[in-house]
Amino acid sequence: MKNGRLAAFALLMIILAGCNTEARVAARRDTEIALETAREQAHVDCSSSADCERLWRLTRLYVVQRSVTPIRRADDTAIETAEPHTFGAVYVWATRTSNADGMSTIEIKGMCRGMYRADGNPGWLYGTCAEQIRSVEMEFRSFIGAAS
Repeated sequence: MKNGRLAAFALLMIILAGCNTEARVAARRDTEIALETAREQAHVDCSSSADCERLWRLTRLYVVQRSVTPIRRADDTAIETAEPHTFGAVYVWATRTSNADGMSTIEIKGMCRGMYRADGNPGWLYGTCAEQIRSVEMEFRSFIGAAS
């Protein structure tokens, strides 16, 4: 009888572990979809030189306000902040590219130290980092529009 209970308990633990793994996989998939949606929204287009310059200045302000580290390089095509020493801290970069049709695209990208392990799998701060990055990227267009 004791062996039967032990076997039933072991089987229950295996089932619960499988459910937990499935839940984690589903949660990660949902988070990755939310991050992809945010990344798709984290840009703005401009056509006139004056408009692009104004938006680029606002983008620089946004990067400064949202990144925990200072800007280490900034020119007409990129704004890069330093990688933080602290894990779980978001830092933001921006790029400005000219398109063949005369339009320019300004986009930002949030990054977070500790979000992924070296093998590409989620790191121990994945959830925290993902939510911060999603927020930074989703709020970009609103910031640019609100400051217009």
